Amino acid sequence: MKNSFADIGELATESYNFTQVGKYSEEGTKVFGMEVPGTGSHYLITYSGEVKAGVADVSQIQVEVDEVGHVVTVTVPAVEILSASIDPASVETYDQSFSIVNQIEVGEVTTFLADRETAAADEAISKGLLDKAQGRVEDIVKKQVNAVLGEQAGKYEVRVVIAPAPAE
Repeated sequence: MKNSFADIGELATESYNFTQVGKYSEEGTKVFGMEVPGTGSHYLITYSGEVKAGVADVSQIQVEVDEVGHVVTVTVPAVEILSASIDPASVETYDQSFSIVNQIEVGEVTTFLADRETAAADEAISKGLLDKAQGRVEDIVKKQVNAVLGEQAGKYEVRVVIAPAPAE
């Protein structure tokens, strides 16, 4: 067993909560092109989870102050998916059909749920999670800068710039 700590500096700004129904099925043994009864397995599963988006590394945020022009420019990385997870306590199975000959293994269920987490992240992106998270980052940054400026806040314009993605 290996345990360790790791530094993080995430700023989660938006989440997408989901509840889904999934179907897992595995064909049974076939003889002469026909499935042998009682050798296949299937189940329906319901699950809930959350996809979070935001800034993965706040140490990449840069602040520039133009004292003459009274402008504070904050450059932040583009938001990204920080996590996609299914709550294990929410998983319920229905309509189970297991075969002694062809039993479903824990690894198959784990792989199935991991695929569902990936699908949930893709769905969240398609429904605008990243856009909402980016807008929220801009709002949070402006409010924080104005809080730091205090009484001087009205004298400065706060600009939020999204840093270009690094070249791969």
